[in-house]
Amino acid sequence: MKGPVEKQGFTLIEVLVSILILAVTSIILYQSWNGSLLAIRKGRNYNTVFLLLQRKVTEFEVESRTKKIDELKDTDEGDFGSSYPDFSWKIKLQPFVVPPINPPKKKNDIGTSQITETVFKVISGYFEKAVREVLITVDYKIGGKTLHYSVSTIYVDYTQPLPTGF
Repeated sequence: MKGPVEKQGFTLIEVLVSILILAVTSIILYQSWNGSLLAIRKGRNYNTVFLLLQRKVTEFEVESRTKKIDELKDTDEGDFGSSYPDFSWKIKLQPFVVPPINPPKKKNDIGTSQITETVFKVISGYFEKAVREVLITVDYKIGGKTLHYSVSTIYVDYTQPLPTGF
């Protein structure tokens, strides 16, 4: 007599477990892939914004190199053309604010401290006339919102006469 015939193959439980493992692994790989693509896209956008900011700073420096402070526009704006349709720029000149500087005072040194205070006031006045803070902003329109990225630099008008005779 022959014994029962053994059938070779997978049981239903084994097939379901392998499908479950495959599904979980696929979900993890999909999320990882999607996260990587999002990080690449963000990195590309940050790189583009950085390069456009650098470009506008360089353009401003080249264009304003020979101009006096009175010849510069207080605000200016524009776009980057068809190459970067989602990006625009703004430039704003602001007064350079010198923080109040109190010169050190010594006991019994009345004359020197008055001279020092006068020098600090004259220097602060010169900075107010000859120096501007330049705020350059690149706006990036994505979806329904606009992201703003800014950099600040300093413009010095070297044609302003230095204070003398104090």
